[in-house]
Amino acid sequence: MPAFDVSCIGFCVLDILGRPVRRIPEGGRADFIEEIRMTVAGTAGATAVASAILGLKVRIVTAVGEDEMGDFLVAKMEKFGVDCGLVARDGTVQTSATILPVRPNGERPALHVPGTAATFTFPEERLEDALNAPIVHVGGTGLLKSFDGAPTVRVLKAAKERGRVTTFDLIQANPETFALVEPCLPHIDYFVPSIEEAAEMAGVQEPREVARFYKARGVRNVLLTMGGDGVHVSPEEGGDFALPAFDVPVSDTTGCGDAFTAGIIVGLHRGWELRRSAAFASAVAARVATGLGSDGRLVSFDDAVGAMKALPTRPVP
Repeated sequence: MPAFDVSCIGFCVLDILGRPVRRIPEGGRADFIEEIRMTVAGTAGATAVASAILGLKVRIVTAVGEDEMGDFLVAKMEKFGVDCGLVARDGTVQTSATILPVRPNGERPALHVPGTAATFTFPEERLEDALNAPIVHVGGTGLLKSFDGAPTVRVLKAAKERGRVTTFDLIQANPETFALVEPCLPHIDYFVPSIEEAAEMAGVQEPREVARFYKARGVRNVLLTMGGDGVHVSPEEGGDFALPAFDVPVSDTTGCGDAFTAGIIVGLHRGWELRRSAAFASAVAARVATGLGSDGRLVSFDDAVGAMKALPTRPVP
């Protein structure tokens, strides 16, 4: 029996966030803002933390530097209950980190140091331990310079050979990223990108066409997150459907996509049908959007279920 509920593999980054930032002060002057936080982020790191908050037994497979930022990430993940036994420490570069001045509307331009995101990979002898969960999530293609491409395909293929359910997300994707993503597609059960990134790689814009593009190349289920417009779901069986976003006061959209993925993983773990999983995942993302950082105001599985049942939804566009 696998030792964990989900193994999250890939991009983990330290986010330093401040809000609300209306401008960058001139020269050496200062502005006062309401809040600054440091959080665990990234398409593997934030998904791992959110999954742990929601009650899953989680392993993270990633790399951090031999610096104080790496110490923070490991300590914070362990505090949430994430197993960090396969977190490598790389002394050749700094821990991947991002500064995010969050605008009043929740948008967040980024200043990013790739650091350990660019050097992350893991040897063959760690593969079995990395896949020691019924659900394997790979996140970060596009920023994982050493892991993108053949190493990612190897892990996804090995996961499927062992009967694992695979989920997949990327980051900062553009048309060139598709060359890295395409060989992964036949090994992906649940592809959970943003509509912007998925459409840019596919070269089409309408959600149904975007989903059809990826399913024609081997993906079994496509879930396109669309921010305030909700989510478009194209399941392996049955017709496409869309769900509206929940209507909440948005503080910061950092990590909402990663939280949504965690919600889908929880639904898979619990054996829910995909529509219920997507509604729950939307509620998880809404809880994150109302606070600052990738964990926002996400506190527990029961709270997220309550949000799913009680929150109003936004008008359908």
